[in-house]
Amino acid sequence: MKILKSKLFLTLLIVMSFVVTASVLMPRPIDMNLDKIGNGQKSVVFAYDLNLTVSNKQTIEINKARKLVGDDVNFLVVKVGDPQTSDFRSRHRVKSSDVLFFNASGELVDRQVALLSAAALVERVQ
Repeated sequence: MKILKSKLFLTLLIVMSFVVTASVLMPRPIDMNLDKIGNGQKSVVFAYDLNLTVSNKQTIEINKARKLVGDDVNFLVVKVGDPQTSDFRSRHRVKSSDVLFFNASGELVDRQVALLSAAALVERVQ
């Protein structure tokens, strides 16, 4: 009985340490709140398309850039095909894997196609 409790405790300890480690290492999700565009900060909006492998690679680069610039820039994502963002996508003629750059006033100032490195993203917003 004592051995069983020890094994159970050890298993629980391993699982808990894995969960804590994973939560610390995992980046926070990229914001989807497009209302932040024009809030006085520059914004970068990525058109995420689940069907394109470049989308996952671009989100990794966005997370790296976000660590470098902190909260000084809004890094946002718009999912291609999401009916809630169709007005935004139509107004800005957004295509899959587009990366849109907005100034602090909310004006679209540039558009690139993914894949942009974290360094390129940081350079573009500075």
